[in-house]
Amino acid sequence: MRWATSDHHWGHHNILKYCAETRPLPSVDEMNAVLVARWNESVAPDDEVYLVGDAFCSRRMPRETKVGILRMLHGSKTLVRGNHDDDLSIFQEAGFESVVDHLMLDGEILLIHRSPDKQYGREEWELARKIQPKLIVHGHTHSKSVDKPKCLNVCVDWHDLYPVSWTLIEERLGNIESEIADWE
Repeated sequence: MRWATSDHHWGHHNILKYCAETRPLPSVDEMNAVLVARWNESVAPDDEVYLVGDAFCSRRMPRETKVGILRMLHGSKTLVRGNHDDDLSIFQEAGFESVVDHLMLDGEILLIHRSPDKQYGREEWELARKIQPKLIVHGHTHSKSVDKPKCLNVCVDWHDLYPVSWTLIEERLGNIESEIADWE
């Protein structure tokens, strides 16, 4: 089984304030524990997981704590780097299969951290324009809204703090034929 997820922000105190509606938790420690528990509830040890950026957003969290959290997570993991993923060696130390800036899967699904946007995600927009994927799986946007055409946001704040199953991604892929993205 495959999964995709993003924007856990383990250790980030202010995310509880910024995302109070989707993370109604009393402390960062409880948030960290809930995020790990929901990941492991869904993901089996032999599943594949694509973490589409922003695992952490805390420079104060000790390196060994970050590595410890990542090692607790089930699955064979790949990081698609997000804007807050600065020390990539943490992921290698924690046993991630790979760390990449973007990833094309099955010849039609592009995984990138930010959705393509001419103003706020110009680099991603240019990449999508060049590759012409059928679907973009991304994170970065925490506040719930409507997905852009040919996009699926896998940010945990959109999915009750759970990873997104590949079945949902395939369903989204199967329902986008009539959608026209602004990169096309």
